[in-house]
Amino acid sequence: MAEYERKSSGGRTVIIIVIVLIVLAVIAYALGLFNVNTSGDVEMPDVDVEASATGGNLPDVDVDTADIAVEEGDVDMDVDLPSVEVDRAEDDDSVQ
Repeated sequence: MAEYERKSSGGRTVIIIVIVLIVLAVIAYALGLFNVNTSGDVEMPDVDVEASATGGNLPDVDVDTADIAVEEGDVDMDVDLPSVEVDRAEDDDSVQ
């Protein structure tokens, strides 16, 4: 029976990393660790059949991140553990 070498699956690794990053971003947004506000209108560029294009318009983006404070504290076993406090990002309702 012939033996086959397993080829490198670098593409699969990149896809897995991208999926994990997307899932972490969704979880962080759901937990309120950051808030994204946009202003301005989104416009698609005017594209000519002759492969020339005129500029479009992207909105301004303002990202508010959570404030995280870490403090040391003592327990009965004399082990220093951090105390983590998370303040949710505020939604200023500037976008309608």
